[in-house]
Amino acid sequence: MKNFNLFAVLVSLTLVFTSCSFNETVLPEEQSTDLLKTHTIRRDVDGTYSLDYSLNANAATENVVDESTNTNYIYLYSAENKLSSKVTQDFTIDGNQLKIGFVDTNSSKKSQITIKDEDAKFFKTKNEDMLSEYSISGNEDGTYTLNFSVNNKVKVDFVFNEELNIYEVHLEEGKSDETTFSKVFDKIDGEALKIDFVNHIREDDNISAKSNGEDDGYVFTKERRPEVIII
Repeated sequence: MKNFNLFAVLVSLTLVFTSCSFNETVLPEEQSTDLLKTHTIRRDVDGTYSLDYSLNANAATENVVDESTNTNYIYLYSAENKLSSKVTQDFTIDGNQLKIGFVDTNSSKKSQITIKDEDAKFFKTKNEDMLSEYSISGNEDGTYTLNFSVNNKVKVDFVFNEELNIYEVHLEEGKSDETTFSKVFDKIDGEALKIDFVNHIREDDNISAKSNGEDDGYVFTKERRPEVIII
């Protein structure tokens, strides 16, 4: 009887120590979080760009510019005794392109946003440009939210171009009751998420034909600007 009781005690102790060992192994993995919480790239009405991003607790950053690729990298590091924080940075379009990359050294996750647009100093006035302002936000669930506003008398259509694998936002002159829009996009791991604003620009064409009433005297060209690529 004593032997049986001793055996039961040994088995119970073994289960307790095994359970503790298992919890010590699993809990850190369950409690670990990405250092980057959310981020938003925004273009204001004057054509200038800014980046807002939120960090989880115990995270620090370092900015590094890779001149060979003209990419602004933000490296994220683990740091003790730091509260969650929000950071804002201003950026400029270099040439016609802006590249911002996040590198999480804790989880080895990488992401990069490339934007092709005009330099702010050459930016069109409000009356010339159909798109007023926009932002693209990376959310905690891995989705991206596009928010934007257009000027008056601009019609908006959302189209997925299967041939180019690009989500297109078509802007053209027309009647519309809305000037602000929001759309959420899913990003597939390993694939680029591409979002283009396609501006239908009306140009003068053959004034003599217009005066003779042969046509309306205008042709439309399509200008892709801005273009957003997320990898």
